[in-house]
Amino acid sequence: MAITTANVINLGKLYGEVFGRHSYKVDEPKPINLNITYSGISENDKPRGFKHKSLGGQVFNKTGAYGQDIWFPVELCSHRKENGKLEKISVPIDICTVSVNRVTTIVNTSVVERKGTVTEIINHEDYKFTIRGFLVGENRTVPEKAMKDLVAIQESMNKKMLYGAYPEMFLDKSCQIVISELEFPEVQGQNHWIRPFSLQCKSDFITELELP
Repeated sequence: MAITTANVINLGKLYGEVFGRHSYKVDEPKPINLNITYSGISENDKPRGFKHKSLGGQVFNKTGAYGQDIWFPVELCSHRKENGKLEKISVPIDICTVSVNRVTTIVNTSVVERKGTVTEIINHEDYKFTIRGFLVGENRTVPEKAMKDLVAIQESMNKKMLYGAYPEMFLDKSCQIVISELEFPEVQGQNHWIRPFSLQCKSDFITELELP
């Protein structure tokens, strides 16, 4: 199918309309006909399509169907029981943003006849992830299977994993998470085959408790 202005979707604009905020966007650099080194930055030796890898070997980007770079895709996985057997559930998500938050618990104690307080770091809480994105149906159909699989992952009592080079920077090797909230926000006047969602989860570092 030829690409025309009739079937091009502005995902940046759609993101702002649905979530009330704009994702970060880096404009394409303007072509320069000079082969020089500027401020110590050498010529880019990584052409479009180059796979950028993290220190752990995970790939940060992938190539889309039309040759465009897709940055920081993620994948949510878990299992469900089907006919007495565990069946894997997997939802790859290419069109999304991931925000990361972590809180440190601090106790401040006042000291008699002294300026200031004694500061104690009690612990570092789990990493919290907010994933906002779109599920896109194949052949312009409602992405019903992906939506149901996302719900099944949230409801699953088995382990849940979040994969992707970016979120794995903050997770341990198990990539285990706990999903606290899943929302499919209301949309009006938009394409039926692009469904937005918002998901909140946190890292699950402690998988086993040791009793004395």
